[in-house]
Order: sequence, then structure tokens, then C-alpha cells
Amino acid sequence: MKRIISVLCAAVLVVLSVASVGAADKAYQKGDADMNDRIAIGDATLVQRYLAELSDCNGFWQFFTADADNDGKLSVNDVTTIQRELAQFETSLKNIPYGNATIAQAAATMAYEHPGDGYYAPGTQVYRDVFYKTMGDDEYKRSCDRFVCAAVRWSGADDDYPLGHVGNQADHIYAHPEKWQDVFGGNFMVSDNYRFSVPAGLQPGDVVIEYRDQDWRSHTFIYCGEGLIASFFPNSADQGYDITSASYDDYAPECRYWHLSYNLFRVFRCVKYETNSKYKSYNPL
Repeated sequence: MKRIISVLCAAVLVVLSVASVGAADKAYQKGDADMNDRIAIGDATLVQRYLAELSDCNGFWQFFTADADNDGKLSVNDVTTIQRELAQFETSLKNIPYGNATIAQAAATMAYEHPGDGYYAPGTQVYRDVFYKTMGDDEYKRSCDRFVCAAVRWSGADDDYPLGHVGNQADHIYAHPEKWQDVFGGNFMVSDNYRFSVPAGLQPGDVVIEYRDQDWRSHTFIYCGEGLIASFFPNSADQGYDITSASYDDYAPECRYWHLSYNLFRVFRCVKYETNSKYKSYNPL
């Protein structure tokens, strides 16, 4: 059924792209992810991910199956509704600036664009500036725990988030349930079940901690969401990057694909940012 709908969607969108365009059409055409001057199914899939993450809805398919005039098919009236939604989608993207409004934004702003860009690199200039401001002159700039700490502190989420190591960060989170929510209710998630797929329920800015076993905290990174990272790096919008990560003595913060290396993991969400953060007003941009 989705395949049939996708073909219909693509047909409708192609018609929109060649018609005499209004503001809403132009807003959609800016989403031409593969830069081929036409709206294709691949672009529609990208918009689906954007809407799901940025508009807090169930995604593109839900929209296309809404059937605004309730006649059981896509009609001119439905297309008009689509155009309005896409115009709102474009506005949503414009409201995602580089900066530190949230943990996810701070992380993406500091990260290199591609996996591999950070290998044996010093880190982006923004990351180095934020690192010094939030953590001082520390030697471990290529380290997962330091990067997560920088994003959490710079966003104004938690001024007392530890530099590291990962175990200390986990202990801090456990000690502050008024600030940090365990997304999966205190349960350890088995990595093999989610090795390459993001579990349902994650939100941009969630902090992931991986464990070799229940007592050995191994790695940490930030889930940013594919739509948010694509909005920061539109030239890589079709790459599927959805997390930001660093690794001890290997690579500085960079955008990467969701991938779990260790046996177990837990996900934590900051539900109460600082009232007057001492780091949030810092602007190295």
C-alpha cells in the first residue's frame, strides 16, 4: 500500500514542480535533496523523516493518507493541504539555526560533517572554543565523554554534567532523576536488537550510554535525529547521519550513523534545563 501511495505522491509532486509555482511550491522545491531539479521519491522519503522529527507527527505517510476531503483518493483539495503543510515544513527548517538552543543543536554545531572527518583531527573551531569555555584546558579533546559533556553544558541543560569518564557521567544521571529521565524506564536494552536501527521513542538530544556489562560503562554519544543533522548539512542530507559522536584518541566530534558496539545500552533525556546556565550565553559562532 505504501509503495502505491509513494508512486501517487511522487506523481503529484512532479506535477507541482512543473506547474506555475506559488510560495508553497517553492518551499517544497528547496527540499530537492538529490539536486536534480525535480521532486523524486527519494526526496519525499527525506521529507518524511524531517516531518517525523521536526513536527512531532507520525510522518509523511500519515499526512498523505489524511485525505483532506474524505473522498478516498488524492484530489486537488488534498494537494492544497499538502502545499500548506510543506510551507510549514520549510518554516520549521528555517527555525533550526546553528547554535546551542538544545543538546542536539549544540552537538551538531560542534561536529564535523562526515564520518572520518574527525579522525586524528583537533576538532572544529567551534568545538575547541566551547571545550575550553565549558571544561577548561583538558587534554582529551578526542573523547566521547568530553564531547557529550561539552554539548550538555553549552546547551544549558546541566552545568554540573561531569567531564568523564563515562561511568561518572552515568552515576551523575542516576543521582539526578529530577533532571534526567531514563527513556526506557531503567531497563538495559540489548544492543544486538538495535545494532543498526534506532529504537522507537528517541528524541533529538537524547544521550546514549553503552555498556559492556551492567557495571562497565564503555561509550557515550548523542542522538540528534536524521532530519536535524540534514538541516545543518544539506549537502549530506541523503546520507542518513543521525548521531554525533567522538572517540578516545581516535576521532573528534563528527556526524555518524547509529551503530552500537557494546552489549547493552541505556538512553537518557534531560527534562529540566538549567534556569540560569553559566555556559549557555557563550557564543563562539
